[in-house]
Amino acid sequence: MLKVLPENISNLIAAGEVVTRPASVVKELVENAVDAGSNSISVVITDAGRTLIQVIDDGCGMTAGEAVLCFERHATSKISEAADLESITTFGFRGEALASIAAVAEVTLKTRRAEDETGTLVRFAASKLVEQSPVAAPQGSNFEIRNLFYNVPARRKFLKSDNAELKHIVNEFLRVALTRPSVAMRLISNGRDIYNLRPTPNQAQRIRDLFGGEMIRELVPLETSTSVVEVKGWIGAPEDARKTAGNQYLFVNGRYFRSPYFNKAVCMPYEKLIPDGYLPTYFIWLETAPDKVDVNIHPAKTEVKFEDEQIVFDILKASVREALGRNAFTPSIDFDMEGAPEIPTIQSAVSAAGRSGGYVAPPKVDFNPLFDPFEQEGRHVEGYGALFREEPDQMRHNQIVLHGKYIVVPAEEGLCVINIARARERIFYERYLECVAEEQPVIQHSLFPVTVKLSAADYLTLMEDPDRLASLGFDVRDFGDNSVVVYGLPDGFPGDDESVRGAIDGIVAALREGDIEDDYKSALAAKMAHTASLMHKESVSDQEARLLTSQLWACRYPSATADGRKVFAIITTDDLDKKL
Repeated sequence: MLKVLPENISNLIAAGEVVTRPASVVKELVENAVDAGSNSISVVITDAGRTLIQVIDDGCGMTAGEAVLCFERHATSKISEAADLESITTFGFRGEALASIAAVAEVTLKTRRAEDETGTLVRFAASKLVEQSPVAAPQGSNFEIRNLFYNVPARRKFLKSDNAELKHIVNEFLRVALTRPSVAMRLISNGRDIYNLRPTPNQAQRIRDLFGGEMIRELVPLETSTSVVEVKGWIGAPEDARKTAGNQYLFVNGRYFRSPYFNKAVCMPYEKLIPDGYLPTYFIWLETAPDKVDVNIHPAKTEVKFEDEQIVFDILKASVREALGRNAFTPSIDFDMEGAPEIPTIQSAVSAAGRSGGYVAPPKVDFNPLFDPFEQEGRHVEGYGALFREEPDQMRHNQIVLHGKYIVVPAEEGLCVINIARARERIFYERYLECVAEEQPVIQHSLFPVTVKLSAADYLTLMEDPDRLASLGFDVRDFGDNSVVVYGLPDGFPGDDESVRGAIDGIVAALREGDIEDDYKSALAAKMAHTASLMHKESVSDQEARLLTSQLWACRYPSATADGRKVFAIITTDDLDKKL
């Protein structure tokens, strides 16, 4: 039987789309504060938002009637008619945020307009107004959100640790702070300042204040103007690329958005400049006509759709390539006009079927990282000697190291060519998988500990569980001010400063992905192994090649890396006969 849901239930359903964790509340309230014309915004967090989220601004404030009305669903001052949806320039516009928050928390609002002598206090719980009264208050609005998800225990139970939730809050704070450098912004957690940002005249200074002076010195300016889109911002030098995601920011018309498609446009010019698995830093602002981009395709407004998506992709890619070439990172680029990027011709990106071209996600390929083709032929690990003319222990003395990348050994069917980096990765993977499973690491301590400065989000990720780090072989200790001191790494990691920084980037990336990976331990071991293999850039000696080969044949599955890449290949005599 059909029926209309009660308002309290429909509000809870709507809240599930908008308020997924404490960071969602911070995002909505801070964006509302920006829309209110605030010059100063403070965010106060207690217990990673479980106990308290408070957002204080000095914006325009509200009347007594508006202070109640703003908690009604679809109450908004941004839209009057359908045509307004095509010219949205503010963060919020649908009027869902406050109604959704009031459905899952206890909310107190104090607000006053500049022209009013007294302000208004309202309290809401479970979408119901429980108090309204006049109150003395400064100009602006002060929202207190207490006991988030108190009436939805299942949602509250699935919140992560305080460090993990605070990391998400930091990320949302950063995304707004980067778009509005002229607004003073402060983030306080459990009485401690995480950020206290002064107003600045431009984004470059705001990046400096958020990420440090060293970051801004590593960035390359980016600026392109076309009739379709304007591109401005900064991109990182190739040598400063990291394994960890997090310093990749895209904005359109002052709004942060996520886009694997445009991330690809930025990363493509770096393809031969940075190692596989690394990401460049970038802060890129796109400006286009509001009616050329749809910001209303996602409840949290973190995804957008451009009318000319393929053209914007090409312009963005060309802009990044030009900036890299201009700064001598890609000397082979030949520019037709000095100082100007080779912008692609702007034409309709419509396919034969009449649909606009766009990003097509690559198909997901299922594979077994432990697949061993030799087992299909009835050969087991101990049977690898059958591939060679000699037993492995004898064969390992008869090797050639080729260009520092391959080890070539004679085999029964011809030649076995071993990829050195992938062999290391396979060896490390099986070693780390055992350590992660049994939590019995071999720690390699350094005579000279290395201090590593991290972003706030990376610091919170890394130090969320120090005991887990120790169980993985990382002796990492808190140094304060988002810094750590590395005293020891898992066996196999080099100990120089650059390698230690790379190892920390790798473990942060692995810990981040651990939130969503089904097989956490296997994924973590694979990340650690890949990072460790990349740290070894020097060529191997003949003795090291023999040791590496012995260790590879001792692996349970030596034929492939954890993600399925071949470790070695057999070149048969038939193959050689065809060449010779």
